[in-house]
Parts: sequence; structure tokens; C-alpha cells
Amino acid sequence: MSDIAWHEMTALALGTAIQNGQIDPVDLTEHLLSRIERLDPEHRVYIRTTAARARAEAAAASRRAKAGLRQSVLDGVPMSWKDLTDTAGTETTFGSALLRNRIPERDALLLRRATLAGMICLGKTTLSEFAYSGLGINPVFGTPANSADDQVERVPGGSSSGAAVSVTNGLAPAGIGSDTGGSIRIPAALNGIIGLKTTIGVLPLDGILALSPTFDTIGPLTHDVADANAIFAVLNQSRAYDLSGASLKGVRLLKPKDVMFDDLDDTVAGAMAAALDKLSNAGAEIIEGEVPEFAEAFEVVAKHGNIISAEVHAMWNDLVKSRGDEMYWGIRSRFELAEKLTAIDSESAHIGLKAAAARFRARVAGFAAVVHPTCPRIAPPIADLEHDPAAYDEANMAMTRNTRLGNIMETCGVTVPCQRPGELPVGLSLMAAGHNEGRILRLARAAEEALV
Repeated sequence: MSDIAWHEMTALALGTAIQNGQIDPVDLTEHLLSRIERLDPEHRVYIRTTAARARAEAAAASRRAKAGLRQSVLDGVPMSWKDLTDTAGTETTFGSALLRNRIPERDALLLRRATLAGMICLGKTTLSEFAYSGLGINPVFGTPANSADDQVERVPGGSSSGAAVSVTNGLAPAGIGSDTGGSIRIPAALNGIIGLKTTIGVLPLDGILALSPTFDTIGPLTHDVADANAIFAVLNQSRAYDLSGASLKGVRLLKPKDVMFDDLDDTVAGAMAAALDKLSNAGAEIIEGEVPEFAEAFEVVAKHGNIISAEVHAMWNDLVKSRGDEMYWGIRSRFELAEKLTAIDSESAHIGLKAAAARFRARVAGFAAVVHPTCPRIAPPIADLEHDPAAYDEANMAMTRNTRLGNIMETCGVTVPCQRPGELPVGLSLMAAGHNEGRILRLARAAEEALV
């Protein structure tokens, strides 16, 4: 098999080709490392590659393949890892100059699981500093430009910016990111790929640098839903869900009247209208209904403050206070705002949001999923935001508005591309109450087919 299109193949397709002897993991890894060196010379997508490790892992995968001893369907398939994942002997920075020269002694547990399955670690991808923004702008290490527009450099979405662009630029067949308020779903949506937000607590966070222990989750960014399903199974050490025969016929989807469809730009509004028509034509029953818990959650945050802000401040503020001048102002200013929060504020926010999440679960119990636009806008130009505090803050709040409700309501969810031909990427999200990954992946697979 020619290597010309290897970087365009899905992870599962590559795994099948390795199984059939059509691709050697060594050649595949060299192909991707060469592309990274050629297409990412300023290290805006990958903060660093783990080339020596990748080559050693590829050689081992090649030997297993030839001996008929592959450890999983993804054995020998390379993948990128967001640079908040501890990697033994390799600097792990959280996207911040403040953590340069932080070299873990041990891999994160999820990376160890992927390695046991034979997956190859290509390197560590760029992210918003401290994973603390939905835009993906990081002047400290470099901002990877959104791959969907070759005329204007647009934000990649964050915080898993490099993870998304590594996939869309053909620098990895899949990437691992984290999602605390949308950090997988936003960049996946803005770059036109799949992003899986897992349920809080389903995947272990051992060796993952924390933004907010209350809301942090890990998941894959991929070309298609089947890849997301397969990679989730590896990370969860479980069998992949059976996606065959996935259908929307008779499926009840809740379209919220509250918040999530407010103030959409024309591109997103048009794409969502067309997408909902396609889902309906595929058999889904789309029911518009009130979800007052969304507004209630935002009222709790307005009154008592943001739990994420309180937790990241508690964990990292001593370092930020001593070396804040080395940070991007867009992130440093968010730490400064959190200084006003008290322990009572934080506990009150926890109680209020937990109550809203419980009411939300009861409200959506009769539906297969909630359907909504992942982001209310297409990706804005980097130049419009990078040096303008007011524009940066407004855009960040807008981009995270819908997705952070998914975290607050303790859901799992998938974003699926739904843009109209010739337009910039738009994501349609399906979310369900937590611990329903199998259901949401089957729905996403059916939606993916309907939206083609």
C-alpha cells in the first residue's frame, strides 16, 4: 500500500492495514514524523515529538505484527497526546513556560494503557496555557492555526488545540485531549472532526495535570465515530461498543429552547437548521422543550463564582503569583479574577450546580439525547482576539457557553461535523446523562451517517 494517503486514513483503517501486512508500523511512524518535521517547523501543533520513543514502539509493534501477536486492533497506530499528560522522561508543561523542565518519571495511567494496547506515542501537542481557555491561543508556545481556512489564521479552539490540528493536518490519525468546559468538543467542532467528552470519573486522571478535579475528563479527537469508540475502549480497558446498525429511527432528541440556540451566527444557524432536518429525515423525533436548569446553572455561577476558577487558583496560584509575568495575559487575568472567590463561594457553587444537574437528569430521562450546536459561532480570526482583552474574554465566554453546560450537568457527549458545503466547520453535539457512552456513540454514528 502506498504511503501517500496514510496520513488521511482513520486509526482503525491503519490498524486493519497493519493486520493485513499492507503497512509496517515503522514506515507509518517515519511517515508521520517526517510530516511533523516538514509541516510543523515552529512547533505550533506539537510542543515536542517523542521521536525516539515512537521509533522504539513502532519497531516493537512491527515485530508483534509479523509474529501474529498484535495486542489490539490499534496496535502499531500512532497517536498524539495533549501536553498535560505525564510522559516518562519527557517534559510535560501544561502549555506554560512556568512548567518548563518539569520531567515526569512515569507515564500517566491512560498513556500506559494505550502503550499496553500497542499504540505509539508520537509526541505532545499544544494547548491553551493551563488548559484554561476555549480559544486555543497560546503565544508562549505558539498557536496552531485552524486547518479549515488557508486564507485567514483562525483560532483552533481550545484547550486541546494541538490535538485537533494534529488530526486535521495529517500529523496523527487521532489525538488525546481533555475536556473541563468544552476543551475537546470546541476544537473538534471548529476543525470539523469528532470529539468525545467522557463522563466525569470514567477514565482515570492519574498523571494528568489538573485544571479542575471536579470537571476534568479525558477523551479522543478523531476522524470518525468508529475511531472514537475504539480509542475509548482502549483507554477504558473495555470492549468497544457495537456500532453496527446504529439508527435514528424513533429516537427522541431534545432541542433546548433555553440558552443553547441563542445568538447563533448565520453560518452556525444555517448549518444547524439543515442538520436537524437531516436527522429528522433519518427518523429522529426532535422535540423542542424548556431546560431551565441551564439558566439556573449560570445564575449559580454568577452569584457564587466558577468552580473551575476556584480549583485552578487553589492548585496553581502560588506559582502564578511568583512568575505571572511569564504567562500570556489572557490566562493570567483569569487567575487574578479568581482571587476574590472564597471557600463559601466554592461550596455554594458546588451545591447549587449539583442540584441543577440532578434536575437536568430527571428532565432528560425520556430522551435519548439533547441535541445542540457545539459552539454558537465559527472560529474567529486569531488577530481579532490575541491582543484585545475585551474581545478575547467575550469570545471565550461565547465559545464555551454550550459546552460547559455539558460538564456542569455531568453528561457525556460527542460533537459531529455538520457544516454545509463550502462553509467553515460547525459542530452538532449530542449529549446524554453520564455513563451513557455506548448510547451516545451509537447515536453519533447514526448522526454521522445522516449528516454526510
